[in-house]
Amino acid sequence: MIPNLVILKLLIAAVFGLSYAYLAKANQNSKLCTTEDCLRSATALVESMNTSVDPCDDFYEFACGHYGIMHRIPKSAHSTDRFSELHALMLTFIRDYMEKEDSNLDPEAVWQSRRLYRSCIATDEMDAAGLNQLVEILDKIGLPHLGLPAKKKNINLSSILASAKKHISLDYLFTTDIETDPKNRSINQIAIGKPRGSTVFPIHKTTENMRIMSSRKGRETEFSEEKVDKNEEDTDEGVYYLKSFGKYFKKVWLEIYKSQLNSSNPSDIKLESLAAQILLFNNELAEIKDEVYDTDGQLPSIMSVDDLQLFMDNITLGATESHDHYINWKEYFSILFADVKNITLDFETDLIQVNNIEYFEALFRIIGEKGKNQHVLNLWWEVVTTLLPFTTNQMRFIQDTFYYETTGLENNPSRSLYCANAVNTMMGMAVSNLLIDLEYLEHNKQMMVEMMKNIHEAFEKIVNELKWMDDITKNRTLNKARLMKTFVGFPEFIKDQMELDNYYADLEVVENDYFGNVIRYIQRNLNNSLISLREINNYDINSWASDPLEVNAFNWIQANAITIPAGILQFPFFGHDLQVLNYGYLGSILGHELTHSFDNTGRKFDQDGNENMWWTNQTTNEYEKRTSCFIQHYESYTVPGIEEKINGKLTLDENIADNGGIREALWAYRTFVAGNGEEKKLPGLEDFSHEQIYFLAFANNWCESATNESISNSLLDEHSPNYIRVNAGLTNSEEFSEVWKCEKGTRMNPINEKCKIW
Repeated sequence: MIPNLVILKLLIAAVFGLSYAYLAKANQNSKLCTTEDCLRSATALVESMNTSVDPCDDFYEFACGHYGIMHRIPKSAHSTDRFSELHALMLTFIRDYMEKEDSNLDPEAVWQSRRLYRSCIATDEMDAAGLNQLVEILDKIGLPHLGLPAKKKNINLSSILASAKKHISLDYLFTTDIETDPKNRSINQIAIGKPRGSTVFPIHKTTENMRIMSSRKGRETEFSEEKVDKNEEDTDEGVYYLKSFGKYFKKVWLEIYKSQLNSSNPSDIKLESLAAQILLFNNELAEIKDEVYDTDGQLPSIMSVDDLQLFMDNITLGATESHDHYINWKEYFSILFADVKNITLDFETDLIQVNNIEYFEALFRIIGEKGKNQHVLNLWWEVVTTLLPFTTNQMRFIQDTFYYETTGLENNPSRSLYCANAVNTMMGMAVSNLLIDLEYLEHNKQMMVEMMKNIHEAFEKIVNELKWMDDITKNRTLNKARLMKTFVGFPEFIKDQMELDNYYADLEVVENDYFGNVIRYIQRNLNNSLISLREINNYDINSWASDPLEVNAFNWIQANAITIPAGILQFPFFGHDLQVLNYGYLGSILGHELTHSFDNTGRKFDQDGNENMWWTNQTTNEYEKRTSCFIQHYESYTVPGIEEKINGKLTLDENIADNGGIREALWAYRTFVAGNGEEKKLPGLEDFSHEQIYFLAFANNWCESATNESISNSLLDEHSPNYIRVNAGLTNSEEFSEVWKCEKGTRMNPINEKCKIW
């Protein structure tokens, strides 16, 4: 490996050397781009390439095979890629902005964000506060301090679940949200669904990835209470995980026990047994969550509260020891909405969206089999571990030790970067005030508008050429695409100090009270969400899908809008001197987002963002035939390193979007060239055509260095693993085979039919 690294560095140095030589001869060779950006971009492509591989055999390996040599995986991660690297760079910018002195010229909201940052940095003050604030939250929710209800105490599970949601927005067993009515996007409804994999709390991505990875490892473990409790050494991986979790639970439990002025350890509580009970139920819950996909195009069931109660009772009453409602839904919603301004629930007219109906059928079966004490214990553990990172150094150390033991990862982002991430999560619009004076951003925004225009035109051409779609559906599809809005950079209101300050006027930030600040942020967001139940949605220009510094792009289907935050409008994704790089990198991502409006889920929503049978039956049937091709095509791939198949149904929407985005951005680039002429070449890559560079840039979006464990975990994601995103997508591309001259029958241009919708 070391000799290869040396050779590669010499190669990159040679590229720079040649480039500077070219720069000196620029007048004689005007067809070569020798700007700083072109040198940097050429280096990024060259250092990732493995040119010993035939691009028609394995294009991902050809484009990305050496990425891992120059981009080492951090000790705190199982993978690294261009998105995570840019995100890390963005955190340094945010940290520097947060550590500036307040100025009278800054908005009050920026002062607030810096106060929040300082409270996050102040770990000594967190230690001084101890666990008192955590215990206060347990009291407000109605949970016992140590997770064990008093004997013979009547447990009101409805009240506890609602209080956990109301006080810290915790979704245990199911999520509760306010979501847009699928059939009328101007109004909102109460919605319940399966729990999300992510958290609403400000957690660093490193910590979040560790939590997810550790949780997944736990659900793969077969265990019994006896295994958790055994003392002898055991090298079995499952037993090792169980023993680590048992130690983790015990240490956390004892920290809270001691904080309640208990000086001696309890002798009559078998903590390992409690840990085993938690793991057993969590694994059951995870199993049914994984069996239900959010990407299968299924729309929610709409029920009255009485119908929801009947639906649950029919499943649970036979498994409980009494005929009481296991969860009383009217009581649950009444507690949740108590004291919410201008909201009085009417259970006759307020309907409930029930997402993932199969999940609830399975959930109601297993919760009816458990005693309520078990749910109190599990909910207590969820509350404690959710709030633990905002308490003492000792509690964080206990959690980090468990993550290290079960994932091998070190949770060691600097506190300043951790806090930069937290502040951006909680006050992203205020933090984005740092963007408003950046001259390059305005230039990039204008360039983005032009590129998006060409991508839309490309999509229209593709639709007009479709043979499987009838003219009625074509016209409706084109109309939806033409009405789509695009939000670029950041919302204009952050330039106005008064508007920005008003945006955060209801958020109280107290110096040196990080725990309290986080709780107030969570409660503010939840309250604003609950209030929106009676609000009319107008999807104005400030209805952004993310904060401006996010390194990603988004499609909000019911708003019929794409959001392109400022965070992604920079190297390596955008801002290049050669447009072929912009189209290959970010253009293919934007084509991906546009196509989401017409994937297996998005196609069910019309130009107004309402679920509607707006396509003809004939076109719908033809579309569904083609989705079968995608499912089978992607499931034919084996993921290198782990020799497993992906789930083509789980990844269907993302795969459709990937394939459409590749084609749309290439056609858009051809439109640019037709209007502006051929671009210059990249130094060191002169032998490649511009369209070959386009495909190299596209593939470089997804270059990564990853362990087998990380790749295995990605199989539960709705996105295909990066290797397959590139190769499976490009084997469906006729343009790719033509540009790279891949003969029929090669791996990248197989004999079987190519899957194509858009």
